Amino acid sequence: MIKMIRGLFFLMMIISIAAIVISGCGSTETDADQQVVLEGEGVLVGQIDSHSVEIEIDGQNRAYALGENVSIEKIADGSTIAFTYINEESGPVLLSVEVLDSIPDVLSAEGIYNGQIDSNSVEIEVDGEPRAFSISPDLILGNLESGSQIEFTYREEKDRPLLISIDHFEQPVKDTEDILVGEGVFVGQIDPQSVELQINRAFVLAEDIKIEEIEDGSMVAFTFVETGQRAVLESIVAVNEPVEGEVMHGTYIGQIDGQSVEISYYQAFAIGEANVEGLTDGSDVVFTYLPGAHRPVLVTITAK
Repeated sequence: MIKMIRGLFFLMMIISIAAIVISGCGSTETDADQQVVLEGEGVLVGQIDSHSVEIEIDGQNRAYALGENVSIEKIADGSTIAFTYINEESGPVLLSVEVLDSIPDVLSAEGIYNGQIDSNSVEIEVDGEPRAFSISPDLILGNLESGSQIEFTYREEKDRPLLISIDHFEQPVKDTEDILVGEGVFVGQIDPQSVELQINRAFVLAEDIKIEEIEDGSMVAFTFVETGQRAVLESIVAVNEPVEGEVMHGTYIGQIDGQSVEISYYQAFAIGEANVEGLTDGSDVVFTYLPGAHRPVLVTITAK
């Protein structure tokens, strides 16, 4: 009898120990199953290696390991993505990736280059309609002249299309009578495509232009047109500060005679075919140029 009691006692101990072991194993698995799954959004920078990618979030880049069955092969670098992940000791691990906004396709077109609107954009006539394009930071227009026939690539963006490349262009035939001559001071290079010059120039007065109340040395807002080798002043008014609109600003030097006045002003020129290397800021220069749709285009420029 005593032996039977001892046997039952040892059997119960073995069963209790087994239950404890089994219970401990279940707890570990439950902890793993309850690991927090996090969500995020960002821009896919690209694949680091076959097992990890880099994602930009709020301007900061972070590496994520690719979890099982997670692939980014069909997702373009630069795409906006939503993703889920878990934090492991080795770092975050992606569980899923979904594209929210992919990079637009690169498109091709032909047109006529009308010229620069400003240092960051140009106008191209496509199918008879002028259209503004932003300039890619990597694109240098070089000696591209207004009126050139071009083939180009671009991407549609939110504000305006982005000009990526100009693969081929045919320069317009220049009429030497259209080339104008000027003198001034080389202020400096604005960007890879344009420079600024300070010019003292005589303007012919158009009809009905009143200058009697404008004092020498006044700041003026004015407009003019190129007519042959002459600049004809179409409007002029004294101002206390720059005004908005498509006007030039300068300093009214004074009246030359009954038909003309002199104005000192700053103007941006597209570089065009001109070579500005070697010019120092403040140099007196002689230059030739062609009128452009938005700004004149330099043909040549040399220091005096």
